[in-house]
Amino acid sequence: MTGVVFYDIIHFQMKEPLTAPKAKKMKKTKDDKPHILLLTTGGTITMVHDEKAGSLGPARSSDELVRHFPEVKKIANITKKELFNIDSTNIQLEHWQKIARAICDNYDDYDGFVITHGTDTLAYTAAALSFMLQNLKKPVILTGSQMPLGEIGSDARNNFINSFIAATKDINEVAILFGEKIIRGARAKKISAFHLNAFESVNEKPIGEVGLVIKLFDHRRRACRKKLRLETNFNKNVFLLKMFPTISPRIFDKIIEMGYEGIVIEGFGAGNIPTNQNSILHGIERATAKNIPVVIGTQCLLGEVDLSLYEVGMKAAKIGAIPAFDMTLETTLCKLMYALGKSSELKEIRKIMKTDICGDIKIHS
Repeated sequence: MTGVVFYDIIHFQMKEPLTAPKAKKMKKTKDDKPHILLLTTGGTITMVHDEKAGSLGPARSSDELVRHFPEVKKIANITKKELFNIDSTNIQLEHWQKIARAICDNYDDYDGFVITHGTDTLAYTAAALSFMLQNLKKPVILTGSQMPLGEIGSDARNNFINSFIAATKDINEVAILFGEKIIRGARAKKISAFHLNAFESVNEKPIGEVGLVIKLFDHRRRACRKKLRLETNFNKNVFLLKMFPTISPRIFDKIIEMGYEGIVIEGFGAGNIPTNQNSILHGIERATAKNIPVVIGTQCLLGEVDLSLYEVGMKAAKIGAIPAFDMTLETTLCKLMYALGKSSELKEIRKIMKTDICGDIKIHS
């Protein structure tokens, strides 16, 4: 199996894709600062102190949010657009689509984009947007906070301000800025509900770090010559199944009976699954016979799926299971939704799952 390093930097529904609208000329300003579009979706970072109620509550508008961070006006000319204001645990496919379309519709009017978002599903949104917004030539920076703005010591201020700085940099992809790291959208995972550095870049180093200045690394994506392509035709009918020692094979049959069109399995270790007493091989075989792709990931935070390493993995591969390689489970789930939106043929879905689209996977032959 290929060695994989986990880096911890500690310093201070359409079938055809759409292209971005025809370029519009930007309005010139005397200060010639970059133009950044702020898209708000809710989350802890939007919580402010309500003097009348004497408690914390969501900011009434994005204008109120920006008033708490006057420094950002020195960084860029900011336009604010409120998309929705919900707890991120309630995020659905239609919310991802709305964010992606807002960026596509305004793509030629701005130099970069900042999205405020709750932390719980931030990695899912970042992964989904990475597949929806292809051929980016501009930064799309997602951020949030562990503590509300109104609390002493909140991380909201630094994350918010640094996201606007990052949105003026040479970042041509979807990324999460959180704490001291700038993480590729398809590589991010929330690893802590306590620490202010709540997100980690899995199986590759971050694309940048935040210290006295923002430092970007060479493996970030370069601007693509092709036009922005909007890919929002995701099939959300995908099930995520976690393996555990006493799992009943009957659960697999139920998933198929419920009409799911794709299945992601959280396997053990390098993607291993039960093949003896509680074997789910019959379930995988039954699914693939019905043209339902089965992708095997791993419950491990580090490393990659290699179905050729052990007999239990080889048996799954032999009957058609697709390895997730070094993708996070969030990215694997979103990529399978994307693949199912592109095709219903197992051969084509397998090809898509093995292709690097947005820095989501190391290229495998």
